Amino acid sequence: MAGCNWCDMQRGAMSNGSGSVSNQVRSLTKGKSPVVVMTIAGLLGGIAGYLLSETIQGGETERFFPENLYLSTGVWFLLIIVGIGLLLSATQGVLENNVEKSTSNVLTALPALAVGGFISGAVAQKVYEVLLEGDGSQVTARTLAWGIAGGLGGLAVGAGFRSMIRIRNCGLGGLGGGLLGGLLFDQIATDGVSSARFVGIVLIGTLMGLFIALLDAATTDYYLELARGEHAGQQFVLFDNASIIGCARTVAVTLIRDPLVVEQHVRATKVSGGLSIECLRGAPIVHINGQPAQNGLLPIGGTLQVGNTLLTLKSKKRKGVQPPNSAVSPQQGGAQVAQGSTSSSSLPSQVARQRPTIQMNNKPRQ
Repeated sequence: MAGCNWCDMQRGAMSNGSGSVSNQVRSLTKGKSPVVVMTIAGLLGGIAGYLLSETIQGGETERFFPENLYLSTGVWFLLIIVGIGLLLSATQGVLENNVEKSTSNVLTALPALAVGGFISGAVAQKVYEVLLEGDGSQVTARTLAWGIAGGLGGLAVGAGFRSMIRIRNCGLGGLGGGLLGGLLFDQIATDGVSSARFVGIVLIGTLMGLFIALLDAATTDYYLELARGEHAGQQFVLFDNASIIGCARTVAVTLIRDPLVVEQHVRATKVSGGLSIECLRGAPIVHINGQPAQNGLLPIGGTLQVGNTLLTLKSKKRKGVQPPNSAVSPQQGGAQVAQGSTSSSSLPSQVARQRPTIQMNNKPRQ
């Protein structure tokens, strides 16, 4: 994903010692682009989804439910969405240098990916058959069916982020990826059905990651930036209207390695010109622009100190003016933000293919 940066970091460590390693890590953290990270994660997820679906379910002859096209396609797309979704669900922790958050998001998303992937595949198969009836265009039918499957699967992917905004963005991103993947399927299929499935599935994953990241960027404004420490400059995007700040891996803004931050420390609610800050029950007070407070208004450009961690509120659309009282003296030990089954069917493959399926390049109906 960032191989050159990692190679440079290793070379720097050999020549310049531990101080250089620290600088390289900081540079790498600050340089991570959500668009690049999510696009690459989607691409790798598409490859994983293809391998899972071809190996476990099979592309030409289904291993599970060969007598029922809806169920077999449901299993097929379940495996695709699981491959794509697990990689995309891990991206938030990757961007925040928080392995625990990636693990938590993946485990949260897995049940939704399995159920959502199965349903989206079965629904898409039904839509494909209905649209193909009569003299329906195979390209149109597959494009719409894959778009529906991608959109429903994207909603399942969004569940791992625990954010309604991101669930919406994932649904729209999956819809766009599915539509383009389905549109190109039959053009690619001239070189082989398996290769067409590979390209189509990888396109869905890649475009899903790209579209989700672009939608995230277009529909969000406020973010908190770490103001000091080894990972200074690291950003936490505030997707929803209200976000929880704490050390728990399930909250929107996870601050780790700070013993003074509790699991759910602060609720930050978007208001005009900034954030409304409220310390949650039992949480120590925070400092807003250097002043101790249980609650208050954090303007754009202002600082929020939670425990030993100093954050600055920034906006992608507006520039804030730093209040004159905003200086906070650094404290020692400032926190860092990390951040097989075999076939059981004896039915011949042609029996399982009596009806057209979105998995194959079916011949036009006579």
